[in-house]
Amino acid sequence: MSYFRQLPDLLYASKIRKSGFGEYEQIKNIFRRYKLRDDVKAIANQFYKYEIPLGFTPEQVAADIYDDPELYWVVLIVNDIVDLYSQWPVDQQSLQTFVAEKYDHESGPDGVHHYETFERYDSDNNVVMKKGLIVTPGWSHEYLYSADPIVKRNLTFAADAYSVTNYEYEEKRNDALRTIEVIHPDYVGAIVADFEEQTSYEQNSDLVDDNTKKTAIDLVRKYY
Repeated sequence: MSYFRQLPDLLYASKIRKSGFGEYEQIKNIFRRYKLRDDVKAIANQFYKYEIPLGFTPEQVAADIYDDPELYWVVLIVNDIVDLYSQWPVDQQSLQTFVAEKYDHESGPDGVHHYETFERYDSDNNVVMKKGLIVTPGWSHEYLYSADPIVKRNLTFAADAYSVTNYEYEEKRNDALRTIEVIHPDYVGAIVADFEEQTSYEQNSDLVDDNTKKTAIDLVRKYY
């Protein structure tokens, strides 16, 4: 079931004559958007983690999970994805091209994007500094290395932080996008039914048929 094909139609008045009659164009009513209900999101056992294979599109993911590429919109809606350019992972070649273009006027792919901390421990092997916290040059942090006897030490930017390149940053971000949530195939039928219910028209005088609504021409003609 393709998302846009299932949206109801709208007869839109593209030209209006002085007589009040108009010329209509049939378009998809994109304002009848579907939103996953909160009560569905709350049932955790309906969802599971899925690792997007390298280079897969939403259609390929839907085909893999639901045997139907046209259910790609279920994958996107469950993960609140509205912009594939920034919210969907790309393959390695596309990533390299993207990074080269994005950082072309800066320091390049190998330039420093930011700095992060190493993981550090006290004398009892307790973590006193988590790995991956972003810091800036000149950063330092005093911590209790030992309680008996009391020994304090300092973490410094020079010794306890490392640089992350522009490419490494974008690669990590891209890899994070690969892990998504998908709804279990047993429940996808209910999502499709709910989609049809939410996007369908209620019976009214503007309907040409159950799936097509005609826009009214009223105030507009008064200005001719």
